[in-house]
Amino acid sequence: TASADDAAVLAQSTELVCAQGLFRDPDLSLIKLARRMGIPARDLSALVNRQCGKNIAQWINGFRIAAACDQLAAGDAPITTIMLDCGFFTKSNFHREFRRHTGLSPSAYRQHARKQAGTQTCARPVQTVQASI
Repeated sequence: TASADDAAVLAQSTELVCAQGLFRDPDLSLIKLARRMGIPARDLSALVNRQCGKNIAQWINGFRIAAACDQLAAGDAPITTIMLDCGFFTKSNFHREFRRHTGLSPSAYRQHARKQAGTQTCARPVQTVQASI
């Protein structure tokens, strides 16, 4: 079925983006990802939109933010180092996307995560934690 095919292609896309760390490339684009998968960009874009309700940039940024959450919760690396490691090119975009996904600034998230001793993983969607503070 089309739905099963969508799920399989999304799983393959997720494997490439998350498990293989492609999200860490600040230049990752719809075209680059589609080329790596061997499918037309418009088909990949439509699939992510259908399955996730997001455009490709939002979907990729979700993996980036999840990885940043992991690093913020687990260590003391500077936020700028984490930002660059997770595929963000500018502080303003990182902070905007981080706040949009989590409801917190990166430094507030780190403090909250340490208090809760909980972490996010790349495979899980980032949850908004603002309401629990």
